[in-house]
Amino acid sequence: MTGCCERAILIPSSLIMESRDRRVNTLKVGAIARAAAVFGMDRIVIYRDPEFDDSRFMSMILRYMETPQYLRKLLIPRREELRHVGMLPPLRTAHHPVNSRTEALKIGEYRVGAVVESVGSDGGAWVEIGVDRPIPLRTDENYQVGKRLNVRIFSRNPLAAEPVDRKAIPGYWGYEVEVAGGLEDHLRSMNSFVLLTSRKGKTVTSGLLQKIAEMGKRRDLAVVFGSPARGVDAFLRKEALDRYCMINTIPHQETETVRVEEAAWATLALLNLVRVED
Repeated sequence: MTGCCERAILIPSSLIMESRDRRVNTLKVGAIARAAAVFGMDRIVIYRDPEFDDSRFMSMILRYMETPQYLRKLLIPRREELRHVGMLPPLRTAHHPVNSRTEALKIGEYRVGAVVESVGSDGGAWVEIGVDRPIPLRTDENYQVGKRLNVRIFSRNPLAAEPVDRKAIPGYWGYEVEVAGGLEDHLRSMNSFVLLTSRKGKTVTSGLLQKIAEMGKRRDLAVVFGSPARGVDAFLRKEALDRYCMINTIPHQETETVRVEEAAWATLALLNLVRVED
């Protein structure tokens, strides 16, 4: 998590309803993943659109992109839906390191790992962390093979790591993916400051951005995007709409429509101007 509060984007399960081409749809979902990573979003929530639901494919692509390259063969089975993922750009976030030399590991360095061997009932394991060999994990827990976890290098001689909670890792450490039910029910459960993106919303000004920044100091932030066919107001009752802040981040659009992935980039770029950190 990048600051004291979580930052999430909510996208509809109908994001890719306009095309049946898996190649095109892979790139579309990939654009969302890149936007989330570039602007440090902690969570991507796919909410259900009853008119079209391809959340399984979308979540599969999002999770594939978030998984470090060195763990994909271990953690993600080969599937037909992943045929075109080779076209996707890498996230190149802090938890996707490019260094693969064991001797270059530093004490205090964090890595995403996967258990490749469990030592026994007394705890301990060997984990793959993207270097030239698995390394020992110091733990009292008995992790199952294939378990993904975050680790910290605490010793160089002998080389060893220990498990660490995601929240204890400083800086941005990727996004989590969640598939939810209806938008209204999920927003109610989040207890977040909610921004609804719509051409019907208030035009974003510097003053409005500052108000959003102030709210971001105290509460989680959730940014909601509508579907290719319907705006966010179609997914919420009027009483729910009145509870949230609706904004227009592209007030002078010269095209008839703005695609969801385009709206995500435009909106997150604006919010990034007043991003609050610890």
